[in-house]
Amino acid sequence: MLSDVCPECVTPLFKVGQQIMCLKCNRPVIMVKDAEEEAKVIGEQVLANTEQSIIKKIQEINEWISQEKDPEKLTQLGNTLSSWLTALEKINKLKKKSS
Repeated sequence: MLSDVCPECVTPLFKVGQQIMCLKCNRPVIMVKDAEEEAKVIGEQVLANTEQSIIKKIQEINEWISQEKDPEKLTQLGNTLSSWLTALEKINKLKKKSS
């Protein structure tokens, strides 16, 4: 148990492995020193969440492509897949820059 408390529920925080956790909220807590560090952490979380959303969309499109027979629809799905892959590539570049 740590001396710090959760900013949401004011329950004492625990260190579990490498993460600091609020057991009442059942979620990790990230400790930051200043507004600049907070902005960086928020940006990293937004990128990670966006990346996960895009990966789910890519999986959905892959399923649709495997079932589709119409060449026009396959072309549309291929173009959409290409756009999502480009977006994923851009996110990965942004993540590398912020590291």
